[in-house]
Order: sequence, then structure tokens, then C-alpha cells
Amino acid sequence: MILQGVDFIQIIADIVAAILNFLYPIVRPMGIFMVSWMEYVLQFFPQNELTLYIAIAIVIVVLGLVVNIAWPGNKKPGFLSKVEEIDEKIEKKAKELDKKVEDKTKELEEKVEEKVEEIDAKIKKKIKKAKEKVKAIEEKTEEIEDKVEELEEKTEELEEDIEELEEEAEELEEKTEELEEDIEELEEELEKKEE
Repeated sequence: MILQGVDFIQIIADIVAAILNFLYPIVRPMGIFMVSWMEYVLQFFPQNELTLYIAIAIVIVVLGLVVNIAWPGNKKPGFLSKVEEIDEKIEKKAKELDKKVEDKTKELEEKVEEKVEEIDAKIKKKIKKAKEKVKAIEEKTEEIEDKVEELEEKTEELEEDIEELEEEAEELEEKTEELEEDIEELEEELEKKEE
């Protein structure tokens, strides 16, 4: 039993040795660094006197007690509670600002909607007036067209009357010519009778 235990320990030791041999390039520089900085620190602290280390231990214990008294369990220290109060105030201010912004945006949206409605109403009125004007212009153009048609008809009638008058004037000219010829004949007859 003892020999078996020694063999088991030997196997574990061999495994640890193999791991350390494998990690030697990594562990050795780390060990050298640790030794060097510890030697550097120990130059400032005495190695033969324990009073300094005892004093440091007492200071650490007292600080631990003070921290445990000031911050026991779930109770937070004063500076953290003040930080929380400041955070709460900031959150309240942010909520108030958000509310103000929402109210302002609602007011602006309402004003914009009112302006849009006013502009729509004005545009509708202008469109209505423009339609009325267009209607009046169309009626006037129709009246003018009717008058033009009437004038055209009258001009046609006048042209016809002028043509008739011209024909009558031609007939009168012919009759005057005939009368002149008759007068000349009569004058000739009168002259002959006088002779």
C-alpha cells in the first residue's frame, strides 16, 4: 500500500515536472521579474525589523474596521448615496425636459396644423374666386361671340343691301342714260320742227 502511494506521488511529480519543463520558457522570465521587483522593494523596507510590518498590518486592520463600520453589508457609503441622489435629480430634470419638449412639440404641431388649415382655407377661397372670375370671363366671351355673330349677320345684311343699292344705282344710271337719249331725241325733233 505504501509503495503504491509512493508510486502515485511519483507519477504526479513526473507530470508536474513535465508541465514545468514545458512552461519553463514562460515561467522563468516571470519568476525573474518577480524576484527583481521584490528585491527592489525590499531595499526600501528593512528585513530584520518586524515593527514596520506589524504597523502596516495594524493600519490595514483599522482601515478594514473603519470601512466595515461606514459601509456595513447592503448600506452604501455616503458618497455613493450622494451620487445616486445626483443621478435621481438628473433623471428628474431629464424627464422634466422631455415633458417640456413634448409639450412644445405638441404646441408647435397644433400651430402648424392651424396655419395649414388657414392656408388651405385661403387657397380654397382664392380658387373659388378664380373659378368665379373664369366663369364671368367665359360668360363675357360668350356675349362677345354672340355680338360678333350679330355684327357679322348685320354686315352680311348690309353687304346684301349695298349690292341691291348698287344694282338699283346701275338701273338708275341706265334709266338716266335712256332719259338722256330721249331728251336728245326730243331736242333734235324740236330743232327739226323749228326749221
